[in-house]
Amino acid sequence: MEPELFCLYENWLSSEDELQTSRFLQRISYRLRAAVVELLESPDGEWAAVTLLHPESLAVAQPAKLAALQDAQLEALFAAVAESQRQGGDCRLDLLVAYTASAAEFAAKREFIEDVADQTLGHAYAAACRIGALIAPDVEPAAAAEIARIADFLVLDGAAGEHAPEETAAEEFALAAGKIFAAVTSVKPAAVVLAAGTPAASALADLYQIGLSGIFCSAGQRTEALLRAACLIWIARQRETLDTAAGGRQ
Repeated sequence: MEPELFCLYENWLSSEDELQTSRFLQRISYRLRAAVVELLESPDGEWAAVTLLHPESLAVAQPAKLAALQDAQLEALFAAVAESQRQGGDCRLDLLVAYTASAAEFAAKREFIEDVADQTLGHAYAAACRIGALIAPDVEPAAAAEIARIADFLVLDGAAGEHAPEETAAEEFALAAGKIFAAVTSVKPAAVVLAAGTPAASALADLYQIGLSGIFCSAGQRTEALLRAACLIWIARQRETLDTAAGGRQ
């Protein structure tokens, strides 16, 4: 969070005056909208993924404030998308609901997002947005499968394991991803399951073998990840060619 926005957020949290609180939240919304416009106009703006704000302190102690903050964020996001569409843009915005513990919790968040989207984008919402779930790799596979039934896509967040040594984190992440992917595809075979974080980039070969749809990684990791992915695809195609040739000689 940029310093000015963080300052506004702190003032909004501490304010006890209703009018002042409303003004701070409005200014937060303006700053968020400016940030989204900048994102949509960037090279990555054609297809952007944004996580719904979910400060743990608010989720536990002030759920009403959390809902207000998320509402401001969503209004800013959808207003920026609507403006882009009016100017002839063709951007796509993927929204991630972070760390829901159950399908019921995800369904409630999805309904909330869709209500705000309908007020802002109307019928254009379906073509411009998808709603996914960001889940921790230690989530119960059965819970992930239930969430996947109603989510447009899943993202396994490897950030929780980034404190561990790279090799260990990647190995543990791939193991967890395999269990979750198996559970998810058992109930939704065509599910889109992606991964994010440094462990995901490090475990790309394993995730490719498991069958995940792709990864999110930092800009600094992108070139290496693309090269690794290209090599994996080339190796897989070579094996298919050799298997086909061997089958024809039998």
